[in-house]
Amino acid sequence: MRTLAFALLLGCCLLSFAQTDNALAERIVGAAMVRGGASDFLESLADGVGGRVTGSAESKAAAELILRTLQQAGFSDAHFEEYSLESGWARGPLDVRVVSPVKRRLFAGSYAWVPGTNGPIEAPLVEGTLATDGKVAGDVSRFRGAAVIMDLRLPGSTSFSLNYLVNRTSVARQLAEAGAAAMIIISDKPHRLLNTSAFGFYPHGTIPVLSVSIEDGSLLHRLLAKGPVKLSLGVQNTFSKGPLTELNVVAEIPGANPDEVVLVGGHFDSWDPADGANDNGSGVAAIVEAARILKQLGVRPRRTIRFVFFSGEEQACLGSRAYVAAHHSELDRLRMVLIMDGGAQAPLGFMVNHRADLEGPVQKIIAPLAALGAGKVYPQGDPDTDHVPFQAEGVPALVLAVEDGEYAIHHHAETDTLDKIDPKMLSLDTAVMALAAYTFASAKEVPGRRLSAEEVHQSLKDTGLADGFAILYGPGKP
Repeated sequence: MRTLAFALLLGCCLLSFAQTDNALAERIVGAAMVRGGASDFLESLADGVGGRVTGSAESKAAAELILRTLQQAGFSDAHFEEYSLESGWARGPLDVRVVSPVKRRLFAGSYAWVPGTNGPIEAPLVEGTLATDGKVAGDVSRFRGAAVIMDLRLPGSTSFSLNYLVNRTSVARQLAEAGAAAMIIISDKPHRLLNTSAFGFYPHGTIPVLSVSIEDGSLLHRLLAKGPVKLSLGVQNTFSKGPLTELNVVAEIPGANPDEVVLVGGHFDSWDPADGANDNGSGVAAIVEAARILKQLGVRPRRTIRFVFFSGEEQACLGSRAYVAAHHSELDRLRMVLIMDGGAQAPLGFMVNHRADLEGPVQKIIAPLAALGAGKVYPQGDPDTDHVPFQAEGVPALVLAVEDGEYAIHHHAETDTLDKIDPKMLSLDTAVMALAAYTFASAKEVPGRRLSAEEVHQSLKDTGLADGFAILYGPGKP
C-alpha cells in the first residue's frame, strides 16, 4: 500500500513538472524518497556528534562531518568560512531546591550564555508580573537579592515566538538592573521538560536565568500563596574569553549564469541537553542529501545553487550574519534564499516573511510542489532563523513551512533525539528542498527584487518587527 501511495505521489509530481523536466523530477523525488540518505546522515550527526553548542568541539566535529560528506559527494569546492565569536560558554552542574517552607529538589535547567551563581546561594522567591508594555509590573526594588519567578507564556505563542523572545530578553535586563539574584522562567513544555536558549543573552548575560518545569512552577506558586518561600541555587556555568573561531560550510553547483545565485541553507548548531536531531539536524540532513542528489544527477540550472550550513544560529544567527557580512558585495547577485529550520514534519509550502510582493511570483514557481503537499505560500515568517540577516538586507528569503507536529514540545529540550524523527517525512522534506532549489535556480524570471535599506526599514516597522529585532539582535542589526 505504501509503495502504491508513493507511486501515485511521484506520478502527480511528474504531471506537475511536465513543463520542466519529467525525467529529472522523477529522479530527484525518487532518490529523496527511497535512498534514505538524509536519515543516514542525520544518524551520523545526532548519534556520532550529539549536541552541538556553538564554539564547542562538537560544533567543529559537525562542520567537519558536513564538509567531508560534501567532498565525498564530489563537491571539490566545498570549504569552511571562518568567523569570530565574542565568547564561548559551557553548561555546568546545577542544583535548585526549595529549602523553606518545605524541602524539594526542582526540575530546573540553565539558559545559555548566562552566568552561574558563583557558588551555592539562598534567595527568597518573589513573583514578578509582566505588564502589557513588556515591563515588569510594580516596584522593582523588591527584587533585590531575590529569585524572581516569571511566567512569560502568552496565549497562542511558544518559547520561540518573537514576543516571547523579546519579553524574556527585556525582563532579564530589568531584573539584573534591579539587583535580582536570578530569574526563573516557567517552561512552556509538558512532562517536566525544560527550555534553553541564548537569544538575547549572547555574548554575556548579566543574571542567572533558569527554566523550571510547569509542574514545579505550579508548586512554587502554591507555596507562595501560603507564605514566604526560600530557594537554594547552585549554578556552575562558565564562559571562555574570545575571540573564538567558528565555521560555516559552503559548497555549490555552478549555474549557466554564475552571476546569479540561489542559496539553500540551515544551521547545524544545537543545544547540549539532547542531540539536536530535529532542531536543526533534520534541516541539515535534508539539505546535505538534496545537495548530494542534485550533484549526482549532474544538474545544470540557470543560476548557481549555493549550499550554506551555518553555525551560531542559536546565539542570534551569528553564522548567517557573518556570511552576509563577508559576502555583502555579492548580495545583488543573490536572487533567493531558501531555509529549512522547522523540523522533519509534513511540508506545506514556503513562508515569504512579510514580503507581499513575493507571494504571487513564488506561488507560481512552487506550484509543482503542490503534488508533494508543499505548494502553499504563507505571508508570515519566523523571527529567529537564518533568513533574517538576508531579510534585513532586502534579499528575498523563504523558509520551509511544515506541520507543527510535536516540534515545539521537543524544541531545545532533552527529548530532541533521533527517535522523534519520521524518516518518511524527512525524505519528503528532502524532496521538496531539492526540487525547490532546482526550480528557483532554473526559473526564467526571479520571483522578486532586493529591497533598498529604506524599504526594509519601512517593512520592519509596518510588520511590527523593528523593535523586536533591535532588542534581540542589537540596534542597527542584524
